[in-house]
Amino acid sequence: MSKTGYKTQNQHQKLPKYHRETEINEMLEKADQENQRDYLILKILWTTGLRGSELTSLKKKDLEFNEKRIIIRNGKGGKDRVVPVPQEIKNLLKMWTNNLNKNQYVFDISSRTLRNIVYKYAEKCDFISKPHKWRHSFAIHCLKSGMDLRTLQKILGHSSLSTTQIYLDVVAEDIQKEYSKIWG
Repeated sequence: MSKTGYKTQNQHQKLPKYHRETEINEMLEKADQENQRDYLILKILWTTGLRGSELTSLKKKDLEFNEKRIIIRNGKGGKDRVVPVPQEIKNLLKMWTNNLNKNQYVFDISSRTLRNIVYKYAEKCDFISKPHKWRHSFAIHCLKSGMDLRTLQKILGHSSLSTTQIYLDVVAEDIQKEYSKIWG
């Protein structure tokens, strides 16, 4: 049994590493100053929790601007899912994809290029990062902000709730650390 009272898939599994919101914002600021594409990529990772492979295979036809969402087709496990997108991202994506036809990739980058983009801005801020760490950061931030676990499960595309529950352990650990700072 975990600290949260939920049974995780593997009780000895390491908790996922993630960035604090201040770290994410610092990396986003660097990208915003340097490169519009990189900024949009990082902002999408932060606000949607997409897997790196989902972002690199995203096509214009997967964007539904009227509904403020991205349709992930043939995601992990061959499943489709709907991922909500904030208005700011919707507006940026609309401008970015304005001249693309529906079958073109939104970014047309490889997984390696995506890793290099994330690494570049993390390094500029003296952090270590990978695209999947941004997904973990998204999940932790959503839970800390009060999102329901089942909602997060759907957004992340986890078939099992126990996969999503590992993030509860991280939140509980952080709460304990903050409490200990005050009360010892």
